[in-house]
Amino acid sequence: MVESFVKLTRVDAEPPSSTVLVNLGNVAWIEQDPDGASRIVFAVALAYERANGVPLSIVVRESTEEIALLAGVVPQTNREAIAQAWADQTARRVASDRDG
Repeated sequence: MVESFVKLTRVDAEPPSSTVLVNLGNVAWIEQDPDGASRIVFAVALAYERANGVPLSIVVRESTEEIALLAGVVPQTNREAIAQAWADQTARRVASDRDG
């Protein structure tokens, strides 16, 4: 697995605005806050929690778009890829209806 580290600025830590490196390979999802900050939820639970415990998360100053740019993710719309995905999904449904 390729690890992708990005330097982000925490706003939920003491002192505020402390810089951290985040391994995006361990991130489950990122939520955008209304104020432009992002909540990063990791794919691991807190050490003192049980299996169904609260996942580890941090809040950073950067927006989801900024994090994507830092990580080298280029959001784009590829009409050909969308059309191919639609065709593949339709073919799977037809095959499933035939088999089922």
